[in-house]
Amino acid sequence: MGARFWLLGLFAAACFACGGNGSGGDGDANGGSNDPDGGVGETVDAPPFGGTCTPGGAQCSDCVDNDGDGKKDGFDPECTGPADNREDSFSTGIPGDNIDATMQDCFFDGNSGAGNDGCNQHVCCLLQAGGSTPSTSDDKTECAKLAPEADENKYDRTKCYQPFGSAPVSPKCQMNCGPLTPPGCDCFGCCTVCNEQGCADIILNPAVSPNCDQSNILDLGADGQDNTGDEPCRRCVKTDCGSEECGGDTCILCPGQTMLPPGCTGAACPAGIEACDVNNPTCPAGTWCSSGCCIGNFL
Repeated sequence: MGARFWLLGLFAAACFACGGNGSGGDGDANGGSNDPDGGVGETVDAPPFGGTCTPGGAQCSDCVDNDGDGKKDGFDPECTGPADNREDSFSTGIPGDNIDATMQDCFFDGNSGAGNDGCNQHVCCLLQAGGSTPSTSDDKTECAKLAPEADENKYDRTKCYQPFGSAPVSPKCQMNCGPLTPPGCDCFGCCTVCNEQGCADIILNPAVSPNCDQSNILDLGADGQDNTGDEPCRRCVKTDCGSEECGGDTCILCPGQTMLPPGCTGAACPAGIEACDVNNPTCPAGTWCSSGCCIGNFL
């Protein structure tokens, strides 16, 4: 993973040197400069990205509402980071990114695989397949039902992260992925996403929810029942790794939300995170304006 991002960084840097303002890769929280998989000194963030949108860069940080939905860059709920090149989909458009329907790693670091972020669990852990009565055969059967694209034979509830399982999220995962997650999300892309009709906790990974976008987050699927595996946006339960909650009485915007609850005078952000505005998305260098908050540490 680190080698691929090193190449992406070189490509983006070359574009910048030639006059094109490419957006940087959104590597791990430590920026990849000491990436254990990629080697000391590698740069995964291209020079133009400095906490603002960059004309000519990736769609999610190019200062443009590319899909015409009235939301641009980090204020578009389908944008997962500054290197995301698809405003119209939860797919990032980054080669090799989020292609595993079975094992889920850090959703927001812009690459695929758990080798460099320390995050790794089966998607059926997020779906809580098997409920409260563990049984190997029943667990795998329900896993296949809830996640048909996944390999249910790899599902082992004993390895699920808390709170559904007993395994704690590793400190490496917390450190590398936690700062990259926007409010309302966990490290694995289980997010509270909203549209005009309401909000739902869904898995963003297009390998798991291939037909999911902001418009159909509340769609129950053909059977009209929730959490049966045919919803275009699969329901999930967050692990204890990521940012703070959003919506409700938090006064923090969830992805897709445009209005705060009554009594909130402005978009508050998690402690220690600066606020930003869609018309002036300036954040500290190495961070990114997402849903009104400067998140991540991409340098």
